Amino acid sequence: MIRLKVDVTGKLDLSHVDANAAAMEGARAVYAEVLHSLDEMGRASQSRYFWPEASQSVTPPRLDGNMAVVLITKKGVRLHWMGGTVRPSGKTSRVTGRPIKSLLVPFDDSPIRRRSLAEAGYDPQEVMVLKSENGRPYLAHVRKYKRKVNGKTAKVTPLGYFLKSATIEARPEVMPSAETFQRSVRQAVMQYLDLQ
Repeated sequence: MIRLKVDVTGKLDLSHVDANAAAMEGARAVYAEVLHSLDEMGRASQSRYFWPEASQSVTPPRLDGNMAVVLITKKGVRLHWMGGTVRPSGKTSRVTGRPIKSLLVPFDDSPIRRRSLAEAGYDPQEVMVLKSENGRPYLAHVRKYKRKVNGKTAKVTPLGYFLKSATIEARPEVMPSAETFQRSVRQAVMQYLDLQ
């Protein structure tokens, strides 16, 4: 989650206005800049899911004490913005009951892309780890046939491969620059003060 705060305390003379209202005006400008930036990420990548969901996760400004706050709650946005390495959690797997030691990356045409195994309707008894011809492990749905079909005893649907970690490069363009935020906030607050 990303938390953006607007605090208008400082050199401004706010004795004749409501400082919280001024902070909310600044936060509205931040909100608009963030939405614009996330929408641009979606257009540039032709994303149908992640970036549109990120835009929808941006909360309208709200007051938190003497600051106005805008939240971006979509998981993964901070990782794209700041970059970093993702490693297995070590938590107990709901499928195997053992600690998670690898990351599952669905294949491009995988039926579990954007869905969990349960959402795809797979029986955990039919999901197993197999090895490819080059020895790389992958997750597959294996449905046994009652009798051989074309010489095969089961239908195997590859689901995804395993990684020990994944490093994501930082993409500063995910969020507006500090200068863009400052300019937008200053303009919104000054416009608010002029109207008072």
